[in-house]
Amino acid sequence: MKTRVGVVGLGFFGRILLDVLREIPGVEVVAAYNRTRRASGEVDLRGAGFYDNLEEMFASVPMDAVVIAEIPGNHLVPTQLAAARGIHVFTEKPMANTLEDCERMIEACTRGKVRLMVGFKHRFAKGMAHVKRELPRLGRPLWGMYTYPLWKVPDNGWKFDERGTRGIVVENMVHAFDLMRYFFGDVRTLFAEGDTFVYANTRLPDSAILVARFANGAIGGIGGGCTSEQRVTREYLDLHFEKGIAQVFGMLDQPFQVRILMRDEPLAEEHEYPGSDGIREEMRHFVDCVRENREPACTGEDGKKALAIALATLESVKTHRPVTLG
Repeated sequence: MKTRVGVVGLGFFGRILLDVLREIPGVEVVAAYNRTRRASGEVDLRGAGFYDNLEEMFASVPMDAVVIAEIPGNHLVPTQLAAARGIHVFTEKPMANTLEDCERMIEACTRGKVRLMVGFKHRFAKGMAHVKRELPRLGRPLWGMYTYPLWKVPDNGWKFDERGTRGIVVENMVHAFDLMRYFFGDVRTLFAEGDTFVYANTRLPDSAILVARFANGAIGGIGGGCTSEQRVTREYLDLHFEKGIAQVFGMLDQPFQVRILMRDEPLAEEHEYPGSDGIREEMRHFVDCVRENREPACTGEDGKKALAIALATLESVKTHRPVTLG
């Protein structure tokens, strides 16, 4: 039996997800939504119905799941429409642009008895997944650093709009916030400094560095922003544990190299996972969860907590004070 999927949002990343979905055996993309009709002539729909009205799409096309790649401020409505019809939901990061919308999305999916997954692809990259499997062997987390720089990306308006996504800290650095939670657990307090170094028409910081204290006592630092250059931009994750050290690195969004050193071993283990950026892995995981009606590895609560860290970072940058979460 085919797994019928709809796609909401046919921008740059929505089109990537559309193509990835079509690679998964047994998946049929049956409908696609975009706010402007222009996309209908730019995307190979391959028989999928095109809609520029969400209500019409959900009312007209039977679906098992929907993948939402809209502006974060527009994630709530398609989630509610889908959940009300028993359709499972995958939504791109950040989950929304307010914690209230996150809560409403979780409530809608709980009420509709459907699965809600948030798209943090880094969790599913094979290099990161390798480290996750090693956590019991590595022992108690001590401290970690994550460098996650970006270059000056085109400002298409919504990234620095309070109704869109509230800037680069929320739109891009949220990947790093989620991943540090993935390895070290919940953040208890943080202090951040940031500034607007690259974009002239916004007061939202385009670069920030924060120090966080986790609930388990570990500490972490995260730095990111738009001051790098695409041809040299690298991400680097360095995690220190009681029994070992784990490092994951590569070009931005290509964390293909892994190094693990156990403190009682003379040599480090080296691993490489070329091509695994997590996008295909997360889509396959979501489809499997839909087919088996099981909880995804990255839930609405995870999406909400990552957004909470991002918003707390903005607050700390603005007030120059530490912020306590939860």
